[in-house]
Amino acid sequence: MVRDLTKGRPANVILLFAFPIILGNVFQQVYSVVDSIIVGRYVSYQALAGVGITNGLTFFIFGFVLGVTSGLGIMTAQFFGAKNYAKMRQSLGTGFIICAGLSVLLTIIAVASIKPSLKFMGASDDIYEYSHDYLAIIYIGLITQVAYNMVSCILRGLGDSKTPLYFLIFSSVLNIVLDYLFVKTFGWGVTGVAWATVVSQLVSAIFCFIYVFTRYKELRLKREDFRTSWSFIWDHLRVGLPMALQFSITAFGVIVLYSALNDFPTTYIAGFTTASKIQSLGMLVPISLGVAIANYVGQNYGAGNLVRMRVGVNSALLMSIGVCIIVSITMALLATPLTSMFLDPNVTGDRSAIYAASTQYLYVSALFFPFLFLLFIYRNALQGVGKTFMPLMAGVTELVVRVVASLILPKFWGYQGIILVDVLAWVGACLLLFISYRIQMPNWDRQAHQYHWKFHNV
Repeated sequence: MVRDLTKGRPANVILLFAFPIILGNVFQQVYSVVDSIIVGRYVSYQALAGVGITNGLTFFIFGFVLGVTSGLGIMTAQFFGAKNYAKMRQSLGTGFIICAGLSVLLTIIAVASIKPSLKFMGASDDIYEYSHDYLAIIYIGLITQVAYNMVSCILRGLGDSKTPLYFLIFSSVLNIVLDYLFVKTFGWGVTGVAWATVVSQLVSAIFCFIYVFTRYKELRLKREDFRTSWSFIWDHLRVGLPMALQFSITAFGVIVLYSALNDFPTTYIAGFTTASKIQSLGMLVPISLGVAIANYVGQNYGAGNLVRMRVGVNSALLMSIGVCIIVSITMALLATPLTSMFLDPNVTGDRSAIYAASTQYLYVSALFFPFLFLLFIYRNALQGVGKTFMPLMAGVTELVVRVVASLILPKFWGYQGIILVDVLAWVGACLLLFISYRIQMPNWDRQAHQYHWKFHNV
């Protein structure tokens, strides 16, 4: 159901809203991890490395999609918070138009970029085909990613974080079943994993659309809701594009990092990939709290409630720090047994190198996790009020740090230098966002009242 985030105790409201998102991200990451486990155990560690180096490339495209759709969701949250339902429905219609064009454009660009991207990254011969085959199928199914993310972000903007969870659980379970069927039973290798992802997303997106537009009368659009203007489209893109660019800029930094990593043996790439998947599980709570705080701030911004915005952000920061301590300790203690899940027990000669590469990365990540956890809260709080420039600049900071560090550190410290690239990027971006948040916060009162008037009277 839709939820008004402008009422109730802020900490409780945020936690209740975030909890389904956390569960949804758990299922999403679980099936992503299962993908890697199946590839590593039933294909080869070379295949695991091949799929692993595509992380930055897929995040470059999917992050752009997530940024645009998140921006659309924030606009929905602001109109919903202002109780301007007619404009909210027009916003939804405009979002559909934007997403339709986005799907076509990004699919063409993504498919055409596969070969040059892998060559730019210097993918070695033993993993190139795995990477190419995986990307080709994932990119062809891009429209399913756009469709699901759009509906999910819109629902979260209305305060409904449960419905996206239900369909994500369904998609995750279906994906895992299809993984085993396509890879272990049919022997399709990495293409089986890719097809399992696309098919599960397609089925989930279809069911999600059917359910949403039959269940929620607030979202039932009429022909006039699709009549928009270039200025109204720009209002949405003004919020969504900087968020999209921020994700893509971050992803390009990851691509550069993997380009440097490709100079190392395949065992190091497999270990790094394994550690990245484990690390992604540790990031579930801050990512979810970030999504929650963006929608919470968006609704309260539309309602003109400054004090409530501040209290909510402070509550999210405290929750994030508490979870960070638990996650960091757990990840460091379980680094070795978690890594073992991804490896074929019959591979003996290269296991020690993969273990070493994975556990080293996890130990260092756990130490610097506080910067990453706080980064998500500050970034999403600023985006929730439409202040997207500094989050974009934080993404640029991550890119610059990753590029410079990737070019310099591995030459002096080898694989340990690769490990430091990510954590230095987190520190730089977090500090910039913290400073920006502290500067922007005193102006929120005046701006919130202005936007409350705007969203009521547009």
